[in-house]
Amino acid sequence: MTATYAGLLGFRDVGGLRTHDGGRVRRGILFRSGTPQFLDGESARALISDTGLRSTIDLRLPLEVEVEGRGPLDELRVRHYSHPFSIGDRVAADSAVAPMEDEDPLVTLYMNYLSRDAAGVVSLLARLLEPDVLPVLVHCTVGKDRTGVAVALLLETIGVRRSDIVADYAAAPDDIVASMRRLRQMASYGAAADLYPSAAWTAPAEAMERFLGNIDRRYGGVLALLQDHGIGAQEVRRLTDLLISHD
Repeated sequence: MTATYAGLLGFRDVGGLRTHDGGRVRRGILFRSGTPQFLDGESARALISDTGLRSTIDLRLPLEVEVEGRGPLDELRVRHYSHPFSIGDRVAADSAVAPMEDEDPLVTLYMNYLSRDAAGVVSLLARLLEPDVLPVLVHCTVGKDRTGVAVALLLETIGVRRSDIVADYAAAPDDIVASMRRLRQMASYGAAADLYPSAAWTAPAEAMERFLGNIDRRYGGVLALLQDHGIGAQEVRRLTDLLISHD
């Protein structure tokens, strides 16, 4: 389980993943995790010192941000960019829990992010092109579903091998279990977290493989999806230049 920064589960540098043309994602520029709200001040300062973190892209609902907070990152002047994913109907107005009742709950959930608000999902890629955003931490609450989708779409965009995308998604399984258990202690989840099916407690590689395969079939691939929502070849080249090294 993640121990580098106490309270920050699922944290990792996405750097080092391989591209189809022999490049690698630059290290020290793109990070992912679960919610940073449980960081203490000392751990947060160490995180910023070690990574040079300038900003976070927060995929949580406004309700989650308001009720749960961000921990000490606000006080330490890390920029906060809110990019909430639409999760559909929730069990209650004051809850962040949405029912998951399909035969393939994870992939159905991930595809629903796009069917409900594809423009909102892909807009976070454009955010990375703005000045002084990088290095950035992309996170949601658990760091698996919304973060997994966001990071996978970004990595597919810049040419990372699908096998590496899938492996990154499935990393840190112990942190996923710990994060899911922690939901019960959180005001925006609580006991309603027990409504999640057993599949929600995992991040199996095959779920991400099926998700990306579904994007290929439904949208013609990630690049076509981006093009449909205003992110074209020029933006893709800029993202690739920012995030990929061929050294």
